[in-house]
Amino acid sequence: MFPSAFNERHGDFMKTPHFIKIFGYMYQLNIRNFRAYKRPVLKPKAEAIIENSVHWVGHATTVINLEGKIIVTDPVMGNLGYIKRLITSDLDLKSIHIDYLLLTHGHMDHFNYRTLSLINKDVVVIIPRGMKTGLKLHGFKNIVILKANDVYKDVDIEIKCIKAQHEGNRYPFVGYRDSNSYLISSCNKSVFFAGDTANTNIYDGLKSDVAIMPVGCYKPDDFLRMHCSPEQSFNMFKRMDSKLMLPIHYKTYILSQDDDAETAATLEELNDGSMEIIDVGQTIVIK
Repeated sequence: MFPSAFNERHGDFMKTPHFIKIFGYMYQLNIRNFRAYKRPVLKPKAEAIIENSVHWVGHATTVINLEGKIIVTDPVMGNLGYIKRLITSDLDLKSIHIDYLLLTHGHMDHFNYRTLSLINKDVVVIIPRGMKTGLKLHGFKNIVILKANDVYKDVDIEIKCIKAQHEGNRYPFVGYRDSNSYLISSCNKSVFFAGDTANTNIYDGLKSDVAIMPVGCYKPDDFLRMHCSPEQSFNMFKRMDSKLMLPIHYKTYILSQDDDAETAATLEELNDGSMEIIDVGQTIVIK
């Protein structure tokens, strides 16, 4: 029997066992990260944070200024264990007073205690379930847990929680799997922050001035169960009622098999004028 015929009849038997695939993936990931240490750390741009703007600090960390109120998302500033940060941060979180801290889920590239130690402890912290105890132990007092469709509101801002298509528990098989996206609104402006998500129609029709969307960590294909490709991210944005897409979640760490240069090229091909493609350290104005 020819190999192709054998594979057709015995395809399931011939599939690579999952643990072998994981071992191969981790081997390649480690090689790429160790090679990264031979290259100098890049220096970011350092554009100013102005009123009604979004500043990209790297990966999923942004600083959003809505009518003078400062919102920071998923702050992670340094290396992740042996995983090197490829570009330094242009921002010292100790130097700014943060009004709202938005954490989307418990994964270590979005929820980092060392970075959180730099943040003023009187900040209002918005989180999914399963993260409160660790934050209280680190001195945070104003902690608000939001589940899908919950809303936090005060005199300055409204934050609506939307379920992301992502399992966000910090450790496998332990704790809640919640992963949040947030729609942040002031009197006159609104920003959507997706966090991590796979392709989903849950954001269809969502209205905002800016949609901050993830575009990295989509290879190998198994990752598409919890992440989205640049094409999927852009298609989700186009199904929203949002004026502008800001792509993030790349150009900062090597966490998967996709290549940042390929991701950037894909974004340029997709861009029909509704996407603002920026570098780490740059700021866009919310119009």
